[in-house]
Amino acid sequence: MRVETDMDDSSVVRTLADAYIWGYPTVDCHSVISRQVLDPASPDFRAPFNDFGHARSLATPEDRAVVALNVDTPYSYLWMDLRAEPIVVTVPAADEGRYVALELFDLSTYIVGYVSPRTTGHAGGDFLIAGPSWHGAVPDGIKSAFRVPTEIAFALCRTKLFDAADMPNVRRIQDGYRARPLSACVGSTPPPRPAPFVDVAPVDVRKDKGSVGFFSVLNAMLQYMPPLPEETAVRQRFARAGVSAGASFPESGGLADAARTGMSIGLHEMYARAGTIRSSAEIFGSREFLGDDYLSRACGALLGIFGNAQEEYLGVGYQTDAEGELFNGHKRYEIRFEADDMPPVDAFWSLTVYTADGFLYANEIDRYVVNSPMVPALTRDAGGSFTLYVQHERPPNDALPNWLPVPDGEFGLTFRCYQPRQAILDGAWVAPPVTPVGEHAPGRKG
Repeated sequence: MRVETDMDDSSVVRTLADAYIWGYPTVDCHSVISRQVLDPASPDFRAPFNDFGHARSLATPEDRAVVALNVDTPYSYLWMDLRAEPIVVTVPAADEGRYVALELFDLSTYIVGYVSPRTTGHAGGDFLIAGPSWHGAVPDGIKSAFRVPTEIAFALCRTKLFDAADMPNVRRIQDGYRARPLSACVGSTPPPRPAPFVDVAPVDVRKDKGSVGFFSVLNAMLQYMPPLPEETAVRQRFARAGVSAGASFPESGGLADAARTGMSIGLHEMYARAGTIRSSAEIFGSREFLGDDYLSRACGALLGIFGNAQEEYLGVGYQTDAEGELFNGHKRYEIRFEADDMPPVDAFWSLTVYTADGFLYANEIDRYVVNSPMVPALTRDAGGSFTLYVQHERPPNDALPNWLPVPDGEFGLTFRCYQPRQAILDGAWVAPPVTPVGEHAPGRKG
């Protein structure tokens, strides 16, 4: 099992456990790329590299490329291959009441930056996105430039939808997103095309938890991730256990056995860390913010890859109900929102239900979320307060507008606050509790 004579068996296992944690988001990225970019036959296909693909409707239970998708903002997707030259991205202008944002990631899922009302206002503009090998001058007309430390980058764009009748407006805004090579923008000769993207079988990190192919994917992806000074030592340690850019990784034998043991250890540590997370602020952010907290970054991918930094968005609950118990559709729950204590946000808030495996729950009324634009349509008391009924069983008709359907079993709730105000960031405002009020009637269809 030894890779180097000065590295004993237990050290190899521990190193591969650390490499699994460190590389988990990157291997998950590769799986998303395989479905969204490389396989036109995939139901999750969006567009080739360097072209925008758009979800022309909100996410549904059939969308399974990424866990924990929101159902507030139809997504636009742009996977960029920055090896040959930078990409110039146009973000369309929008009125001040609409949230339109681009979030930029590297292959480790660190957040590189934002184009959003918070950072650049509502006017839109042209933005240059460059990889690590480009050292040219930023041309005139570029509003700002982003330097990505990996040669593949991902831009996830969110465009706020107010209601079903608003969808044509959202689609017009989506059509305003553009991606062009820098050479096309400045009229220069295009550089030679880069080599084809690596051909390696993807690994679904949620279904194939023990697949040693994980390390084959990671080694392939490391070719697009030049070592950074702060990662030199850890990358060197991984290399001693067979994890390095372009290297083959055995599928059998001692090293493969060590990898399976290390993966099991790493996943156990990820689940343990996930159980302590109080908000999304702990698991999503820039390299500067997360630093070498690779375990928290891995939990971000585990729980909902491509999440937001806290200054743009904060998930403020929920891990458990008001009694500290995990959510289960065998119970009925209520959430009371007081009119004078609504979530303090500059954009919008939403509460979304997910199945135990992180996907939207298919239900009879196709309702997966309650959000702030829906509040006027909810049943409220004379003072404007309202109660949400979070349950599997269909409630009486007078409560139906406030029903948030859940599975008949374990489920999750995500409370999203976009552009949270200081009261949310410093914990002065706390999400109202999810209070269990009884069990649903067995056999009733929900």
